[in-house]
Amino acid sequence: MPRPTALTRRLSGALALLILPSLASAHTSLRRSEPAKGSRLAVAPTRIALWFTARPQLAFSKIRLIGPGGEVVLDRLVADTGNGVHADLKSTLAPGGYVVEWQTASADGHPIRGEFAFTIASADTTAIAAPAQVPDSQMRAEGMGQDSATGAGYSEYRTARWLEFVALLTVLGALGFRHGVLPPLAARGVPTADAADRARRLGLSVLVLYAAAALVRGYTESAAVHGAARALDASELVPMLTGTTWGIGWLFGLVGAALVALGWVASKRNIAIGTPLALTGALGMVLSPALSGHAAASRHFMFSIVLDVLHVAGAGVWLGGLLMVMMAGIPAMRRLPDGNKDAAVSALVNSFHPLALFCAPIVILAGLGTSWIRLGSPAALWPTSYGRTLLVKIGLVILVAGMGTYNSIRARRRLGAPEGTRHFRITGTTELIFAALVLAITTILVTTPVPSEMVVP
Repeated sequence: MPRPTALTRRLSGALALLILPSLASAHTSLRRSEPAKGSRLAVAPTRIALWFTARPQLAFSKIRLIGPGGEVVLDRLVADTGNGVHADLKSTLAPGGYVVEWQTASADGHPIRGEFAFTIASADTTAIAAPAQVPDSQMRAEGMGQDSATGAGYSEYRTARWLEFVALLTVLGALGFRHGVLPPLAARGVPTADAADRARRLGLSVLVLYAAAALVRGYTESAAVHGAARALDASELVPMLTGTTWGIGWLFGLVGAALVALGWVASKRNIAIGTPLALTGALGMVLSPALSGHAAASRHFMFSIVLDVLHVAGAGVWLGGLLMVMMAGIPAMRRLPDGNKDAAVSALVNSFHPLALFCAPIVILAGLGTSWIRLGSPAALWPTSYGRTLLVKIGLVILVAGMGTYNSIRARRRLGAPEGTRHFRITGTTELIFAALVLAITTILVTTPVPSEMVVP
């Protein structure tokens, strides 16, 4: 059992992963192969088949066979039963040593590579040519080996993922703020046009950040699967984006962001067109993390997707909404020409309060549900990397909920005077800092192996 200070060291190390290059553990493992690793065959095989612990995505999968005379041409790779893929041999293999190099990824898009050797014996020979060898330096450079998850091997991947999460929650917060917080405030006679415009402009700016982060993540995924030299090759990139669950989820996010931007631009002239367009785009953005993360690879696919969507949507409206209150709402209220500006701030926070109270329990309950699915058993909470990282996230979520409770019970009641507004700005900012740390840990969780899908040796 680690000493109490170990948790602090784990948190520091986890946050460092966001900026330091590293290779995360694999999400999918090779269960068995045909021929088997290290086997000595009397009869030449007619195909190369691999079976994994999760369903592999064909667009992410490749098999190469290298024999004594060089690379052997294989037929098209096709799906097999039981989470498998196989490629038929076009010719009969001669006696000798062979090496199978493979790579694949499950629906969450985390690719792994490996290799194994087998031998075809000959009745009239005692010496068999050794299998073709891949230099150790090349293996290290390409991340070969069953325990290498190259999809998360770039520091850019984690950084881009974190920026996507921040931008996504900000966009959802802007939508919740404009359509859930400001209308009740306007009904009470408080001017809201400036606050709505500030939220729209901030949301549009963040959409640019979201698109840039998504493009970086798409490139690093393609580079991990196809190599840096072919990362932008259309013949490799298009099947990856249109033929895998990960790629479809990625497209949902990027297309959704474009629709939100178009909706916000159109809403200045015609809100009846702009608002439905923006909300439709937001739905695509909310679905994106679920379809390109652990939820897509779960055995409980639909239940896991629904919980993920609720978790992300609730967090966006709650925490993204608080960000809008702090960065768009309060500055707009403080610039009102007439009346008590601090009273307007109080009215704004009180209008946001019911929305936060509604979303916070959804976030927590959906998060607990997804955690239960990922862990598989409470016994996996401490012995696994995923479980320990989850404990850190739970601790930070408790801090966020604690600050939210304080803001709801104490800080909110002090509003209406200048000192109350200043105090709420401090406590609200503290809540948002804790939320940013939660997103940082979440980024690590999505690139950490799920205990419920790991194979016990």
